[in-house]
Amino acid sequence: MRKIFRFLSFACLGVLVIVLVLATLFEKFYGHSFVLDNVYHSLWFVVLWGLLAVSAMIYLLCVSRRKSLLLLHAALVVVLLGACISFLTSEYGEIMLTSDRVQASVYTTAKGELGKLPFRLQLDRVETLYSPGGELLRDYKVLLVADDGNAVEEYVAALNSPARIKGYTFCIKEVSDGNVMLMVAHDSLGRAVSYTGYMMVCLTFLLLFFDRRSCFCGMFREWRGKRGATRRERSLLLTIILGRMGRVLAVPLIIISLLWYRRGVFPAANVTETLVLLASVMALMALSLNLKKGTIFLRRALLVTACAAVVAAVCCFDWDNNVQPILSTPLLAIHVTTIIVAYALLCCAAINAVIALCSGSGERIASLAVLGRLLLYPATMLLSAGIFIGAVWGSLSWGRYWGWDPKEVWALVTLLVCALPFHSRSLPFLARPVVFHVFCLVAFAAVLFTWFGVNYLLGGLHSYN
Repeated sequence: MRKIFRFLSFACLGVLVIVLVLATLFEKFYGHSFVLDNVYHSLWFVVLWGLLAVSAMIYLLCVSRRKSLLLLHAALVVVLLGACISFLTSEYGEIMLTSDRVQASVYTTAKGELGKLPFRLQLDRVETLYSPGGELLRDYKVLLVADDGNAVEEYVAALNSPARIKGYTFCIKEVSDGNVMLMVAHDSLGRAVSYTGYMMVCLTFLLLFFDRRSCFCGMFREWRGKRGATRRERSLLLTIILGRMGRVLAVPLIIISLLWYRRGVFPAANVTETLVLLASVMALMALSLNLKKGTIFLRRALLVTACAAVVAAVCCFDWDNNVQPILSTPLLAIHVTTIIVAYALLCCAAINAVIALCSGSGERIASLAVLGRLLLYPATMLLSAGIFIGAVWGSLSWGRYWGWDPKEVWALVTLLVCALPFHSRSLPFLARPVVFHVFCLVAFAAVLFTWFGVNYLLGGLHSYN
């Protein structure tokens, strides 16, 4: 029975990853509506997710009683439950409000049908907000009036700050000649359940970091023992997170600071800016790896990678101040920085894998595999947190926390791929150091496609292009 559910769990996971990848390719040629109707919103796709969740939980109950692992997978099931509730009960659409203050209560759904609001909505006025210099558009302030027949109330909607009226969320889509097109969302329950799942996942990840019986703590003790490290060197993750400044950081930090000052918005609006941010993180990690000869090549490789990222970014840098108003939010810095740190850790794991595979020494390959797994844990946690933050931002900007945009789908694919090595007890081949290093290269290839491939090949709402 245990083997059946193990096979079913990982078979469903493999099929799911393949389906998600193919769906983004089909979307390129047939459009977003095609994959929504035939894949993401289809019954068989929902059944696939349900089968994965049920079989995985049954298998986990058969092989483990550790509370932290059970809680983590239960949190993931809560996230899926929230998504299922949203799929079954949510309503999305658009409504046009005109400057002549005509009340409207009918909106157009995503399927082209008509939906009716339980109140009448009216546009009072639209205020356009500019930057302190008066040159750049920063935000809109849309004043709305809702009348349900018993009371008349006023509400305000802005970019990244929707109006929430009696269970409905209204986000600004377009402002033209005093008229406003609003995105309508009605999904209070599904969103609340999903957000609860997000918080549970993040908390259980932290619990796994501090659980002495966890694989992470066990590998950290193993690495510490093999290195014969000093007390300072034992705090590997702490030094990676905190780091220390150095001259290598000067160029990317100066660029980030100048852009941040010039625009008033955290510089992470395009590929080149995120490359500079990655370079800062990579240089910080390189300076933080205060280890002995075993990882001296890793440290140098990280510095070279950081310098290459700076050169690539500066060569095609754009100092233009014209940033989309929707990016003028603190969530940009939080979301992008979290994702970039995760990417930097995965890049470090990939470089570590190349060094290990080129060394030819079985002992060194095994030793560096432990370091690679240590890097993979925080990378996966930060990648998960970054996706969750992006979902919250999406809900504030577009009214929905998940829209199956190609960037969202590939972020999910990358997360699923990165999570596989944590299941080496169920998939013994992943416990082999050589296989693990090869897998790290595959995972980083997924990162590169998520970062660059989606932007330039697949497009979508998240495309920098």
